[in-house]
Formats: sequence, structure tokens, C-alpha cells
Amino acid sequence: MSGPSIEDAIRLLTVSNIEEFNKWRMVNLTVKPIIDGIDFVGKNLSGACLNGISCVGTNFSRCNLTRVNLVQAELNKANFEGADLTDALLMYAEMKGCNLRDSNLTRTNLMWAKLQDSNLARCRLFKTIFVSANLMNVKLDNVDRSGAYLKYANLKGTSWLVEEKEVETRHKDPKK
Repeated sequence: MSGPSIEDAIRLLTVSNIEEFNKWRMVNLTVKPIIDGIDFVGKNLSGACLNGISCVGTNFSRCNLTRVNLVQAELNKANFEGADLTDALLMYAEMKGCNLRDSNLTRTNLMWAKLQDSNLARCRLFKTIFVSANLMNVKLDNVDRSGAYLKYANLKGTSWLVEEKEVETRHKDPKK
């Protein structure tokens, strides 16, 4: 007897049956589900194994995505507005043009993530990891960078790069 089809697995995800979806995923690790453009608004996807999945343009606004695995996922233009991504894994994720406005990125790992042109306005950052992440032209309005670990991150075109230059200038010229 064969297990659920990829369509059945995606249905499990859409009804937030994460335990059964993850069982299917563990047996089908080489399968790359495509959930592009699906509307998951307000769903509980906590702990879902979505690594390597294609979620282009998917709507995750106000979702519970705590401890979700989105490593190497294709998330370009996805909507995460107001989502809880606490303890989520997003290493190597393609996230160009994403909306993360008002999302909770507490202890989220975004190492090597590509976030160019995304909106992170009013995000909550606490122990958030952006090591080697590409944050080029990311909107960072009302975001406290003190909770972010930014080693080797590309900050070109962001307000944070301007702040770094101001700090460097003040250290060189104490009159400023």
C-alpha cells in the first residue's frame, strides 16, 4: 500500500495537520512540493518540515510558523506579515521581495538567506541571526537592530548601513 500522494500531503498542510504532513515529508525528502500562491492566512504550521519547498507568492500572514524548517525554500514574494517565526530555520532561503512587516523573528536563523528588496518594517528581532544574509535594499523602518547578529551581512541600501557609517565617523572624529 503506497502512502499519500503529494496532493494529499499538501492538503494535510492546508488543514494544519502538521504531524501527518511531517511523516509524509520524512519518507519523501527528495520530493519538492510546490505550494506557490496558496493562502495559509492565520494557520498553525508550527514545526512543519518545509525545507526545500517552493512557496513563491504564498500567503503566510498571521501564521504560527514557530520552529518551522524553511531551509533552502523558495519564498520569493511570500507574505509573512504579522507571522510568528520564532525559532524558525530559514538558512539559504530565497526571500526576495517578501513582506515580513510586523513579524516576530525571535531566534530565527536567516544565515545566507537572500532577502533583497523585502519589507522587515516593525519586525521583532531578538537573537535573530543574519550571518552572511543579503539584506540589500531591505526596508527596516522601526526595527531595533540591537537584537540582530549581522556578521558579514550585506546591508547596502538599508538604513542600518547608514547607521554603521555614522558610528564609524564618530569614532574617527570625536567632534561629530
